Amino acid sequence: MSRAVAEGHKMATDECDAIFRTCFDMAPYPALILDCDLVAVTCNLAYERTAHMTREAMVGRPIFDTFPGVDAQSVILRDSYNRVLRTGTSDFVPHLVYAISVPGSSGLRERHWAVTNIPLLDNDGTLYGILHCPSDITELTQLRQANAGIRSSNLDPKSRESIHLWTRNVQDILRLEKSRLQRLFQQAPSFIAVVQGPDHIFELANDAYYQLVGHREIIGRKVADVMPEVIAQGYLARLDAVYATGRPFTGRALPIELQRSAGGPLEQSYIDLIYQPIFDEKGEVTGIFAQGNDVTEAYLLAQEVTYQASHDSLTGLCNRREFARQTRAGVEPGSHALLYMDIDHLKIVNDRCGHAAGDSLLIQVASALMAHCDGPDDLLARLGGDEFALVRRNCSPEAAAALADRLCSAVKDIKFVWRGKHYGITLSVGVVNFGETDMLSFEAALGLADAACFLAKEKGRNRVQVSLETDEEVRQQQRDMDNVTRLKDAMREDRVILYEQRIAALQDAHAQPQMMYEVLARLREPDGTIIAPASFIPAAERFGIIEDLDRHIVRKTFAHLQAQPESRRDETCYFINLSGFTLSGEGFRSFVENALADCPAVRSSHICFQVTETAALFNVERTAAAMRSLIAMGFRFALDDFGSGMASFSYLSQLPVHYVKIDGEFVQAILKTPTGGIIVEAVATVARAMGMRTIAECVEFDNLIPPLKSMGIDYAQGHALQRPVLM
Repeated sequence: MSRAVAEGHKMATDECDAIFRTCFDMAPYPALILDCDLVAVTCNLAYERTAHMTREAMVGRPIFDTFPGVDAQSVILRDSYNRVLRTGTSDFVPHLVYAISVPGSSGLRERHWAVTNIPLLDNDGTLYGILHCPSDITELTQLRQANAGIRSSNLDPKSRESIHLWTRNVQDILRLEKSRLQRLFQQAPSFIAVVQGPDHIFELANDAYYQLVGHREIIGRKVADVMPEVIAQGYLARLDAVYATGRPFTGRALPIELQRSAGGPLEQSYIDLIYQPIFDEKGEVTGIFAQGNDVTEAYLLAQEVTYQASHDSLTGLCNRREFARQTRAGVEPGSHALLYMDIDHLKIVNDRCGHAAGDSLLIQVASALMAHCDGPDDLLARLGGDEFALVRRNCSPEAAAALADRLCSAVKDIKFVWRGKHYGITLSVGVVNFGETDMLSFEAALGLADAACFLAKEKGRNRVQVSLETDEEVRQQQRDMDNVTRLKDAMREDRVILYEQRIAALQDAHAQPQMMYEVLARLREPDGTIIAPASFIPAAERFGIIEDLDRHIVRKTFAHLQAQPESRRDETCYFINLSGFTLSGEGFRSFVENALADCPAVRSSHICFQVTETAALFNVERTAAAMRSLIAMGFRFALDDFGSGMASFSYLSQLPVHYVKIDGEFVQAILKTPTGGIIVEAVATVARAMGMRTIAECVEFDNLIPPLKSMGIDYAQGHALQRPVLM
């Protein structure tokens, strides 16, 4: 049973328990519950009145400590309790003389009682206590004795009339109490019925039971005759079993079809049900007490909640969690196909037409995919956003690839028109086979299929990428995806650590107003291993989280500067790498302003942002505008890896940078080829003419420093000058 269903049942059961607790407390007849050690557990108000004692004074005490008895009468009562505990059947003591303490009188007053002791059984028939029900028959006993006296003596008419009047009053009280009990029984919110004998003949039923069975005439008739529809559903067999074994039956949210009107159709309901055997004084079953609640509304609500929790509300397909659950639980060993699908260009529809159009298109895509599913052997799911997945059982790799091609064609053929405009979409699919003993598990297959789907999109979309166990391209894609997860975890757990590497002056060190350092990021694994940036930076750029990483590094750098002494802070300038997406992304300037507000000791003159040439040239105008906005705040900029692009010099004049960092390949080529030195010197000349300073990257050897100085390079960075050190 699901959690939602269980909660629905609990609500109904709790409500029922509260009602019965109230009925027990307000019942007109005294009742005391004892455990198997004859210790009082609770009692109702009528018992308090009868015993002339509060509930608090009785609960938790042995019955014979509360009501001490020293004569044969207490032995009779104790023997009755023991018979119930020994046999598990009810015991009746018709007459017992037992003295109790009554307020306003001295000592104990003798009272006459009729006592019924009833076993309390749990669902599996185990006895856990006794329901002790005493009836004070003192007045009735006195009446009987008075009547006997009337027959044997001559009373005056006035005395005889008084006795008869008192007798009528007692009888009226008994009739009123009986009528009140009958009303409580009839109006109880739970359905209740009593059937007698092996043929289960109805003896009693309350209003709720009549409503359940469609107000049929049932009293004095067999269950099988008046409710024939329950026979095939197994309910008559359950009654037979309880009658034969004496063991109760309990069921929760049992499905039952009942005829609610004469000649009408069967209607589906769900009930909580208890069949409790009724025993005679010999311990033999004489009938069955049936009690329960119609929980149809709560059950259906719980089912709806469960369905919504496992299915996509837009398409009706199962969601990611349900897809994984069914696949793990329902796929037998064999070769099965997993298709991971991503809709191409859905973002265009959402951006231009709104999400209502995107939702409409997703519904059409789901229908097109469903049309190619092959009955129960296929499981189709919407994993979220524009991603779908399909598992086909017992499907060869060749058949899986053919199916993926058909799905691509089906999506491409969708004629989607929104407000008179036609929009075309395609599908990218990653295909993996899994399930064989020596092949992939479902979890591993899902990761490979996701990676293959991403590759299909990178290769141009509207294509199928089949992932084989030996496919290094897909494996690398999956490693990149794993690195993204590793990076996200590291940022969340603050395991991104920062190093600094000095950028040293080559011409006139004394003219350098600040010590300049490039900030370099590393990841620290939970076991202490340090991960180099080459393992996660490309993955961050590829999977769109480079902006998150850049902002994380900016915040950490600002916090580091904030913690430094003022003298150290003022003589330091940190070069922080930014991707083109981060720099020109929406809200970056506001982010920087907020970061400065959080670190009031940090000034813009302490920071130089560093952007790679390829990122800057992707959208020169937008990049230049973003640079100018931050330069107006006092920040500086460096163009990194200069020389790696195709049109470096022609675009350089459009970018308001302060430093040009020459690509390391050209710097290291100075010692290898004549053209290396020519390119580096040309960069220095152009940069100097434009008022920019030059920085040579990757200066790994000391013998590179003299030629760089002679070429007029302003600064150098590399292992020959300083290895990165922890900030």
